[in-house]
Amino acid sequence: MAVVAALSATLLTGSAMASASTTKASPPPCTTNNVSFYFGGYSYGLSHRSFDLTLLAHDGITCSLSDTPLITFSSPPDETAKVPVTVNGRGGTLVLRSDSPLHATVAYSIPDTQEDKVEVNGLKLAMPDGSSRATSFLFPGTTDIYKGGILVTSWETGIGLGQEEGL
Repeated sequence: MAVVAALSATLLTGSAMASASTTKASPPPCTTNNVSFYFGGYSYGLSHRSFDLTLLAHDGITCSLSDTPLITFSSPPDETAKVPVTVNGRGGTLVLRSDSPLHATVAYSIPDTQEDKVEVNGLKLAMPDGSSRATSFLFPGTTDIYKGGILVTSWETGIGLGQEEGL
């Protein structure tokens, strides 16, 4: 009986140690001070346009953010129509590192007529901590887009670049 009790205690201790070693602390939320973002991959078709937005953590930084991009778009002050935005996401949390960039694609159409347009001139990216950074919408100045709005995809990463890092 003493052997069974000793074996049970050893197994319990071993499983507690195993579960403690597999539990990792979550990285802190990303802020605009520890993340850079870049535009790229501009695609220009007959009526559809798109570009990529890439997030990259600064050297030595590991932080977390939602897989739903926190992106808003603005119009010039004299524009009365709001920019409709559809943002995709799977509801998870991602880990961002300096060697693991994340990409989202911003897609929109150009208007066929002046009645079908909305003007866009700004893009703002917010971080989980509430900080944000604003810039021009791809190019300085105003861009006419179809009034149907803008689609932003979920954050994605490439093979070997942290795609299995969701928490």
